[in-house]
Amino acid sequence: MSLLTRLALAASLLAGVPTVQAQTLRIGIQSPPSTLDPHWLLNLSNTGALRNIYDTLVARDASMALKPGLAESWRVVDDTTWEFKLRPGVRFHDGAPLTSADVAASFARVPNVPGNPNPYTIYLAGVTGVEVVDDLTFRIRTSGPTPILPTNLTQIFIVPRSVAGLGNAEFNAGQAAIGTGPFRLGSWRANDPLVLRRNESWWGGAVPWDTVSMTPIPNDAARVGALLAGDVDFINNVPLQDVERIRGDQRVALFAGPSIYAVNIYPDVERDDAPGIEAGGRNPMKEVRVRRAMSLALNREGISRTILEGLADPTDQAVPPFIFGAVADRPVPTADLAAARALLAEAGWGQGFGLTLFCSPNRTPRICQAIAAAWTRIGIRTSVEVVPQANFLPRRNRRDYGVFVTVFGSLTGETSYLIGSQLHRRGVVPGLGALNFTGAGTEAMDALIDRARGTLDDTDRARQLSALVRQAADEALIIGVGILRSVNAGKAGLSFTARADEEVQAVDIRPR
Repeated sequence: MSLLTRLALAASLLAGVPTVQAQTLRIGIQSPPSTLDPHWLLNLSNTGALRNIYDTLVARDASMALKPGLAESWRVVDDTTWEFKLRPGVRFHDGAPLTSADVAASFARVPNVPGNPNPYTIYLAGVTGVEVVDDLTFRIRTSGPTPILPTNLTQIFIVPRSVAGLGNAEFNAGQAAIGTGPFRLGSWRANDPLVLRRNESWWGGAVPWDTVSMTPIPNDAARVGALLAGDVDFINNVPLQDVERIRGDQRVALFAGPSIYAVNIYPDVERDDAPGIEAGGRNPMKEVRVRRAMSLALNREGISRTILEGLADPTDQAVPPFIFGAVADRPVPTADLAAARALLAEAGWGQGFGLTLFCSPNRTPRICQAIAAAWTRIGIRTSVEVVPQANFLPRRNRRDYGVFVTVFGSLTGETSYLIGSQLHRRGVVPGLGALNFTGAGTEAMDALIDRARGTLDDTDRARQLSALVRQAADEALIIGVGILRSVNAGKAGLSFTARADEEVQAVDIRPR
């Protein structure tokens, strides 16, 4: 065979084979995972990265709708029993078949990882045990009706029972980091790139990348610079100030979509001596008309369009309108300063009052300035204090704020998470009201929340939850400002649908 013939044959064979470059994906991530242990330290940085290695029984699509994961089906047996069927033929990265015993071992491990600073146990609340029926069938027993169990199970990663008895150290060393996900562990050390290798036998279908590296680049400017310089192929959490720059560069593309993260205002509705309120020893925000005036003064469209570069969706409810139990068609209030002043006067506060608006440093300081300007225009003299990140949550937990602004994510993809944690009174039902730092809630509202959380019929539960969301917005117990968008960017030759939970799942990033 001549040299020319051999070269032509080689070229024809290579034409159908992706290049090495096309088989490697380099991702620049804002926050790196701090562990390879899927049951250690619950936070977005960890769950977002580890979902590339491990799978859950129930999965979520980009808009947070539930879909089958390792479990191909599930059903309610009675008020305290759910039955799940596993997919046949699923194998862990070490070749062991997935069985119901692995599920039982994973559930047992979650509350028993020693020294866990933020365990995943919240997602197993109400679960009293797992009964193995056969290799592919198991039943979950609960202490009472638990309609959000499938939703909660989107956060519980399944590991083989062979490693379930090992600790955080063995997972971080890679010894126990075995899942069923689209990628196997390549290498990792804290604050170094997480390197992943394709799982050729993943149950979910073809995996587009042979190798994925997730490199921590916490600095916003450096992360954008790395993409534009070609040092990485994809980045998450694009800063707003760089959006137009990326939109104008043909080498890269912006991937944005609605997220579960809402910018909310939290007024103290309980205490007369709420910190930062200057109203002669009284708290005007205990009066619903004052809170409605504060809401009515806001130009939500302007905040979303101008301050947030059009990458937010205005709303006055505290949750995204597209998640389960939200009010899908609630109109956005138009700012009306005259009506707001009239409400203040009607409530006996026509002379106005003063307050300090405490503000999280995460994506909200410019929004807080716009809120302060709007309130000042209706007679509420408002100053802004941006609290450093290290202090913001501890001070919030001590209730050091009379009114504060922060970003809240409905992590479960349904409204019961916010309603149960922020609108239920604290200390009445174990686990509920844990994030209620404003004193919101009444005995009657608690009863409605408890009823909704125990309703197994999805249609009825959605109706009850929507009524509670509407009540909270109507009474301005939590004042919604806008729903942030998940903003990512990558090379123009890639396709990606931004996820509402802001996770970056490498299997969803694909060559065009």
